[in-house]
This record gives sequence, structure tokens and C-alpha cells, in this order.
Amino acid sequence: MKTSSNETRLIEAHLLGKTPAEERLLFEARLILQPDLKQNMYWQQKTYHLVQLYGRQQLKKEIEQVHQALFSPATPHQSFRQKILKLFGR
Repeated sequence: MKTSSNETRLIEAHLLGKTPAEERLLFEARLILQPDLKQNMYWQQKTYHLVQLYGRQQLKKEIEQVHQALFSPATPHQSFRQKILKLFGR
């Protein structure tokens, strides 16, 4: 089963809420009439969700690396660390 790029764009626009009301209604009717379209939309939505989760994990890792670099006991950034801790009242 191959998904066309036009279909992918239509699904994306629908999922992101970028379609006008008339087109949205037409697309929803197509979802009822075409089970493959509904399945493709499901998998595209799943893919977006996984990409979002991966992005969050990467961001958390980067934040933790910065935290370790700035707030580890042997950091060369002691003055910055002290300013931040003073700013937040620790």
C-alpha cells in the first residue's frame, strides 16, 4: 500500500487543522468511504506523535548536559553558577 504525496499533504493539513471547514467535511467523508485513507491518517498521526516524543527526549538530554556542565562541583563556570543560585535564592 503506497501513500501518495498529495494524500500525505491532505492528511497533514487535516491533522494540523489547516483546512477550511468545507474541505474538512469533505475529507471526513472520504475517511468514512476510504478505509485505507483512515489507516494512513492513523499511521501518520502515530508518526507525528513519535517524532514529538523523540524531540522532547533530545531536548531533555541537552538540558541535562548543560545542567551538568554548569552545576557540577568541578565546573570552570563557578561565578556563573553562583550568580544563578543567588538569582533563584538558593
